[in-house]
Amino acid sequence: MPVIAEAGWQQQAEEQRISKLLWGGGSALLYGGTAIAMNFVNKAALREFPLANAILLFQMLSAIAVIYPLKAVGAVKFPPLSLAKAWGLLPVTLLYVSNVGFALVSLQSLNVPMYNTLKRLTPVLVLSVKAVLTKRWPPWKITASVLLVVSGCVVAGLGDLSFDLKGYMFAFTSCMLQASYLLLVERSGVKNGVGTTELLLYNAVLSVPFLVGVLVWSGEAWQVAPSFYTAAESVGPITAPLLIGACATMGMLLNYAMFLCTMHNSALTTTIVGVLKGAVATLLGFFLLGGVKFHVLNVLGIAINTGGGAWYTLIKYQQRQSMPQRSSGPNVADEEKPLLSKDLGRALASPTRTRVFDSAGSIASLARATQK
Repeated sequence: MPVIAEAGWQQQAEEQRISKLLWGGGSALLYGGTAIAMNFVNKAALREFPLANAILLFQMLSAIAVIYPLKAVGAVKFPPLSLAKAWGLLPVTLLYVSNVGFALVSLQSLNVPMYNTLKRLTPVLVLSVKAVLTKRWPPWKITASVLLVVSGCVVAGLGDLSFDLKGYMFAFTSCMLQASYLLLVERSGVKNGVGTTELLLYNAVLSVPFLVGVLVWSGEAWQVAPSFYTAAESVGPITAPLLIGACATMGMLLNYAMFLCTMHNSALTTTIVGVLKGAVATLLGFFLLGGVKFHVLNVLGIAINTGGGAWYTLIKYQQRQSMPQRSSGPNVADEEKPLLSKDLGRALASPTRTRVFDSAGSIASLARATQK
């Protein structure tokens, strides 16, 4: 009998090991694949349906459509929306929606490798502002990785044969707005009174009337139906709505995949996947959706920028491991931040359970939860 019991225990342990391996590997592949696909889905949607503000409105509406049902069933919990809190969060919301809007417009004009390269400037701006405010320069490794990121941008720009000034300006403006958003949330105390899920909902709700106004003022509102009809003729009546719908919900899927990867793998594995997906997305961008006109300076600059971003990410991981109680700051390898918080990730990961999560969040989780 002891032999049979031991054999049963060993079989159970082996099944658990295989299950853990499958969940870990599968979640890592899902996170990496979703992150890689995100920019290409956005780029493809904008090529067929070139209305960035309309797509941004769809993204906000999809966030509302996910958060409210989860709140109704008790999967997430936060206080009812209030006018006073909404007024206080208005500057944060305007920065948030402006950042995403400029990012989409820049992606519409730039190829994916150059877009990723320029967006890695966001942490550079955050670090620079913090260095000025605190009058302390970052450690030499951080400084060196940042210099690689910046120099890579310059070299890549010099060799960009499809240079688009508007795209570059919109991308850099998006970086400044995103850096301002992160700094404002961190330094204004917003994070102490509003949880990540609640902040995401306020961002979405407050953005809707603003975006509707922009659509009407810019004339995009009258182009939605004709543009959709043109897209349906171009890629098909089924593919067009699927493509636009995927663009509207890809951010939430990305954060869900990121949560699964973090839950079933070590922090190092998630960090490495984050580095690899940035490199793979850049490599694929040379060939997909129009690709890149080859120039040695452009390729060299993108490689330098990607290497600097990977180095920066690994340095921040080491800092998190040595001082886990402190925020690690924005991740240079991250692309557009998704519209889903950790609370929502947990709720979607366990849809059959009735679970209530505290909506108190931190700037670190907020930085990971905010979008491209």
